[in-house]
Amino acid sequence: MLETKECVVEKAIELFVEAVELSPDLEILGTATPAEEEVFVIRDHSKAKGEDGEEGAYVEVSVKEIVAKVSNVERATQFIDVITQKRKSVVCEGITRIVGYYSRVNNWNKSKVGELRDRTQHNYTLGGATPKYDKERIERINNLS
Repeated sequence: MLETKECVVEKAIELFVEAVELSPDLEILGTATPAEEEVFVIRDHSKAKGEDGEEGAYVEVSVKEIVAKVSNVERATQFIDVITQKRKSVVCEGITRIVGYYSRVNNWNKSKVGELRDRTQHNYTLGGATPKYDKERIERINNLS
């Protein structure tokens, strides 16, 4: 028997609320409708006031997003980890257009990796600002060969 849409929504919200209640740092303060979409307002007690400003301690999670992502206990826990930024970092594949077309860099030979390394030594940002993840990017390039 297929579950009705209301049952799916109710189950997802129940799982989400249970996962929040199991977290020692999170507390559901209530719901709100800021942009015609209902959201849960969650307080993260692990974030000190002033760390990210007063707003950094609060998270708004839309009901629509909860229904789309929470289908069982494990998914609810993963979703809470994303909200609280406690998940493992995601490593994306490096892709560049140095050779005239987009190509993955993980299978390049030493010559192409060297060319990529040479090109990353220069700062092409506007105003000379250092890109936020510049050190990590250069470190990953150096680990290719």
